[in-house]
Amino acid sequence: MTRGTPESSTAPDTTTEPSQTAPTAAETAAATSDKLDPAFLRMAGVLLLALLMALLDETIVNVGVKTLSGEFGSPLATVQWVTAGYLLAVAVATPFAGWAVDRFGGRTMWIAAVSLFVFGSLLSGFAWSIESLIVFRVIQGLGGGMIVPVVQSVLATTAGPARVAKAMALISLPLTLGPILGPILGGVLVDAVSWRWMFLINLPIGLIALLLALRTLPADQHAGRPEERLDVLGLVLLSPGFAALVYGFTTAAHSGDASSPKVLVAFVGGALLLVGYVVHALRTSVTPLIDLRMFSKRGFTMAVITMFFVGAVANTLLFLTPLYYQQSRDFSALHAGLLLIPSGFLGAAGAITSGKTGNKVTARLTSTVGMLVTALGALAFSQIGSDTNTALLSVALGLTGYGIGLTAPGTMAFMYKAVGEASAPRATSALFIFNQIGGALGIAAIAITLQERLGSADDHPAAAYGGSYWVIIAFSVIAALSALVLPGSFRAEAPTERPTGEKDPFPESTRA
Repeated sequence: MTRGTPESSTAPDTTTEPSQTAPTAAETAAATSDKLDPAFLRMAGVLLLALLMALLDETIVNVGVKTLSGEFGSPLATVQWVTAGYLLAVAVATPFAGWAVDRFGGRTMWIAAVSLFVFGSLLSGFAWSIESLIVFRVIQGLGGGMIVPVVQSVLATTAGPARVAKAMALISLPLTLGPILGPILGGVLVDAVSWRWMFLINLPIGLIALLLALRTLPADQHAGRPEERLDVLGLVLLSPGFAALVYGFTTAAHSGDASSPKVLVAFVGGALLLVGYVVHALRTSVTPLIDLRMFSKRGFTMAVITMFFVGAVANTLLFLTPLYYQQSRDFSALHAGLLLIPSGFLGAAGAITSGKTGNKVTARLTSTVGMLVTALGALAFSQIGSDTNTALLSVALGLTGYGIGLTAPGTMAFMYKAVGEASAPRATSALFIFNQIGGALGIAAIAITLQERLGSADDHPAAAYGGSYWVIIAFSVIAALSALVLPGSFRAEAPTERPTGEKDPFPESTRA
C-alpha cells in the first residue's frame, strides 16, 4: 500500500484484522479532534528541545566572534566561517532529510541527527585551532540541518490533519525564540564561563533529549521504506546548488557588494546546479528529493512563497535591529540582544494565537493579518532617530515578532494539508530550503541597502538604518499578498469524519 493512501472496505469481512476494522466512535472522535493530548505534547516537547538546541547554534556564535579571533589569533574574515560553515552544512543536509525520513523513519532519523549534532558540539568544544573549529562546526551543522525538517515532518504526520495547525504552532515557539536567545546565551557563556561552553552546553541538553526520546517517541509507523532509493544525482545537484546560493548571499551581506567576483561565481554556479536539478527531477525514474510536481498545487506553491518572504523578514530584522542598537546607539552586544526579547516572546504569543484559531479561520486570514502587523512594526522603525525611546521600539519590535508568529504556523499547516501525509517529509525539505534562501537573500539585500545609505562615512547615522527598514516593509507586504491568494476561504472547515471502514492514515498508535 502506498504510504498515506487510505484503504476502504466495500463489504463486511469477519476475517479482517483488528487494525482494518471500521473505526469506533472514540477513534473517529480522535481523528477529527484538534486537541493535543498529553502523550503528543510529551513527544513534541522532546522533539522541540532538540529543535531549539539546533536553532540556538545558528546565532550563538555571533557574539563570540571577537573572542574567537583573539583566542586563535585569526582575522575576523576567517572566524566568520565558524558561523558560515555551520549554515552551509545546514544547506547541504536539508535536501537529504526528506528522503531519509521516508527511507529510515522519523524516529530513527531524529535520533541520528541529534547524535551527530551532539558529537559535532563535543568536538567544537575541544577545538585546538580555528581550522579544526570550522571543520567541527560543519559536522555539527550536518546534524542541525536534518533536525529542523525531521521534527517538522514527524510532528505534522503524527498530528494528523485536524491537529496539524496546533502542531505547527508548537514548532513556531523555538523557531521564534531560538535565533533571539542564541546571542544572549552566547554572550553570557563567553563572559561568565568560556567560549567553549557555547558548544559544550549542547551535551547535557542533547543527552537528556536522547534519553527522553527512547521513552516518548513512538516507533516509526512505517519502519522505513527499504525500496526507497536515494536520488544520488539529485543530491549532488541540489545540495551544492542550495549551498552556493546561501554562500553567495552571505558573502554579499558581509562585503556589501553583490557584484564581486566571489558572489557572481556563487550565484552562477548555484543557478546552474539548480537548473540541472530541475531538468533531472522532471525526468528521473527515482523519486526526487523534492518533487517539483508539488508546485502544480497552488496551495503548496503560495505557502512556500509566503514562507520564503517570512524567512527574509525574520532574518533581516534579527540582522539590522541589533546593528542599529550597537552602531548607532553604542549599546553593547548583550544590551542589544536583550532588547530583542519582546520580539521572541510576542512571536511565541502569535504562534499560540494561530494555533488556537486554526479550527476557526485559515492561513489566508491569519498569515495576511500577521504580515501586515509585521509591516506596521517595521514602519515604526523606519522613523527611528539617534535618541528614539527604546521602550517604544521594543513595542514595535514586539509587533513584528507577533506578526511573524501569527503567520508561520498556519502557513506551514496549510502546506501539509495541500500535499498530504505521504509527501510531508519532502515538502518539509522544500519549505525549509526556500525559507533559508529567503533569509539569506533578505540579509544580503538589507546589508547592501545599508552600505549604500551609509556611504563612506565613518559614523552610523540612525536615518540610514531607518531608511533600510523599508526593505523589510516591502518583504512583509509581499508575504501578506502571497498569503492572501492562498486557495480556499478565510473560514476553516470543520474536520469531516471518515467513511465507515476507511483506514485512518494517522493511526491512534502514532499519537500516543
